[in-house]
Amino acid sequence: MNIKIKGEAPCIVACPINQDARDYVQLLARRNFEQAFQIVRSKNPFPASCGRICTRRCEEACRRTSVDEPVAICWLKRFLADKDFTPNLPKPPKEYPETVAIVGAGPAGLSAANSLILLGYKCVIFEELQEPGGMLRVGVPRYRLPRESLDKDINNILSLGAQLRTGIKVGRDITLSDLQREGFKAVFLAVGSHKPLKLDIPGEELPGVISGIEFLRQITLGGGVKVDNRVAVIGGGDTALDAARAALRMGARDVSLIYRRSMEEMPCETVGRKEAEEEGIKFVLLTTPAKIFGKNRVTGLRCIKMTLGEPDNSGRRRPIPLPGSGFTLQVDTVIVAIGQSPEVDLLSKNGVEISEKGTIKIDNHTMSTTIPWVFAGGDAVTLGGTLVQAIAHGNQTALSIHNYLRGERFQIPVRTEPIKELSPPRVQLIKREARQRMPMLPVESRIKDFNEVELGFPEEQAVKEARRCLNCAAGAVVDPELCAACLTCVRVCPYDIPQIPLGGRTAEIGPDCQSCGVCVVECPANAISLKDRYEDMGEKTLESVMGQIPGRGILQYAPTIVAFLCQYDSHSQTVSQKLRENGIKVVEVSCISKLEPRTLLKAFEMLADAVVIIGSQSGDCHFDAGHTWAKRRFDYTALFLETLGLERQRLQWLSPTPEEEFFKSLSNFVEEIKKLGPVFQIV
Repeated sequence: MNIKIKGEAPCIVACPINQDARDYVQLLARRNFEQAFQIVRSKNPFPASCGRICTRRCEEACRRTSVDEPVAICWLKRFLADKDFTPNLPKPPKEYPETVAIVGAGPAGLSAANSLILLGYKCVIFEELQEPGGMLRVGVPRYRLPRESLDKDINNILSLGAQLRTGIKVGRDITLSDLQREGFKAVFLAVGSHKPLKLDIPGEELPGVISGIEFLRQITLGGGVKVDNRVAVIGGGDTALDAARAALRMGARDVSLIYRRSMEEMPCETVGRKEAEEEGIKFVLLTTPAKIFGKNRVTGLRCIKMTLGEPDNSGRRRPIPLPGSGFTLQVDTVIVAIGQSPEVDLLSKNGVEISEKGTIKIDNHTMSTTIPWVFAGGDAVTLGGTLVQAIAHGNQTALSIHNYLRGERFQIPVRTEPIKELSPPRVQLIKREARQRMPMLPVESRIKDFNEVELGFPEEQAVKEARRCLNCAAGAVVDPELCAACLTCVRVCPYDIPQIPLGGRTAEIGPDCQSCGVCVVECPANAISLKDRYEDMGEKTLESVMGQIPGRGILQYAPTIVAFLCQYDSHSQTVSQKLRENGIKVVEVSCISKLEPRTLLKAFEMLADAVVIIGSQSGDCHFDAGHTWAKRRFDYTALFLETLGLERQRLQWLSPTPEEEFFKSLSNFVEEIKKLGPVFQIV
C-alpha cells in the first residue's frame, strides 16, 4: 500500500537536523534500544551531548503538550546514548580523492567531518586548543556535560578516520593560501564565537569583572579563577546561567543573575533555569547595569529598572529604562555574559568577507563564502547558535562541499510542514499520563562540586516515558482503491477520527489518529494500514519465535505455548522474563488492540498447542477503548476455534496483575494444556 501522507510529526519538523524523534522514541518504547540508538546516530554525531544540553525544540513542538506535558525526547536520547552501542554507519558509496580542511573542532566542524567522511572524503581538522570540542569543552560546565560523555561522541567521530591537528590557529599559524598549497580542495571555517561582548559602562575594566565565557574557560582549563562571596552575572542566555551556577560551585554565597527582560523572554534553557532556582540563584529581572563601582576591586553595581515596550527586531519586547529607578547592589565579582562574537580580523586579512553583524558572510543555502572553495558555519555565522544548529550547519555544509567538488548543483531541501495541533475534542479522549521526572542529585550536595546534576533515566522509567509518545503522523491511512465506505472504521474508532466526507466514496483518517490499530484490524476490506514502519502487528515476531518445532512423541510431550504480550503494560518486562524461563514463546506487540484474529490462528497453524494473551486490565490500557475491541476479538477467535474442534481452553486471556495471581493462573493453564495433549501429533 503506497498512500501519501501530508505533513510530518511536529517534533521532527522543529528539529534543525530533522531528527527522527518519533521513530526512535517508538522503538525505545518497544525496548528495541540498539535500533533506536542507530536512528539517532544516523543524523546526530553528538547523541550523548545533545541528550544533555539540547534546547529541545522538538519538545516545544510536541503535540502531547496540549494533553498534559511534552514527551521527554531529549532525556530519552541521552538514555540511548549512555548505553554502550557502537555506531553502525553506512560505508561511503565511493572514495573520492579530494581532502577537505576543517577549521575548528567544535560541534559544527566535527559534524561536517562526520558527514564528509561518510560521503567518501578525507578530512583534516585544525584546532586552536589542545583538545577538540570547542565551546562544548570550554563553555559548558561538567555538571551539565561530563567530559567522558563529550569524549565518547568525539571519539566516535574521529574513529571514522578524520585527522586532528591541535594547537594551530588558521590566520595566525597557517593561512588559507597555505591550506590551498597543501592540497586541500575545500575549506570549512567553523571557528566558533569566542570573543565576549562588552557592556560599555563605567568600571568595566576593574579587577573582579570577567566575561562569562572566560570564567567558564578558566574553570575548565584550570586557570586559577576565583570568586568572592557576592557575585552578579549579567545576561539571560545559557552562558549566563552556566556562569551563575558555576560561581555557586566555586564558593560564592550570594549569586544574582541580572536580566533586562522578563523571565518568559529569557533565552536560556527552561530546564536549567528551574535547576538554578532550586540551587538558590537569585533572578533580578527587568534590570540593566549602568555602572560598576570600586577602586582597586569591584565593590558595587549600579542598576536601573526596566519596563517592556513594543517588540524589537528579535521579536521580543524592547526594554525601556524607568526614570528614577536606580539602585545599587553590593557585589565583589561581576560576570558579563551578554553574548560573544567571532574573531574575524585574521580571517578578513585572509580575504574572507565579513558581514555588517561581524560574522562571516555566506550564502545561507550553500554555506559558501565569497571565496568559492571556502565555506563557513556554526557560531561564526549565526550569533548565539545552539548545539543542534551547529550540527545542522555541519551536515548541510558537508553536502554543499560534496556538490561543489563534484560539480553538481546544490538542491535546496523541500520543507515539510508539520501536521496540525490536536483538536480539542480529541484532547479529551487521550489518556493522561504524567511525564517522568529526571532523577537528580539533591541540591545540598550538587552545589558543592561539578558532578553531573541529572542522573539519567533507569530503563523502566525511560520505557514508560517513551510510551507517552502519540506516534504523530504515523497513524492509520486508507487505500482508496480498497475502501468500500462501509463505515466500520467510523464505528470502531475510540477517538472518533475516521470520516466519510459529504459526497465522498472512501473514508478519510485525519492527523489526530493515535495509532491504536483498532480500525486496521476491524476493516473488512483490509483497506487500512499503519504508516509506522516499525509496526509488525505481531506477525513477524511470531514467525521468528516459533522457528522450527522439533519432532515429539507422546511420551516426552511438553506443550508449545505462545504468549502475546502487551509491551505497553508496566509489568511487561518482568512477565516476559518469567515466561521465557518457563519455556513459553513470547511475542511482544506494541498493544493488544493491534492483534488480529488471523495472527492468533496462525500461531496454531505453526504448531502451537495453546495461546495466551497477556494484556492490561480494563481501564489501564494505553489506548483505553482498545482493550474492549481486543477482548471482543479474543471471544470471536475462541468461538471460531471451537467450530474447528479445538478446546476453548487452548486460548486464554490473562492480566499480568497482581503478579502472584497471574503466575498461579498461568501455571494452572500450562497444566491444563498438558492434560489436553498436543493439537498436532508429530513423530
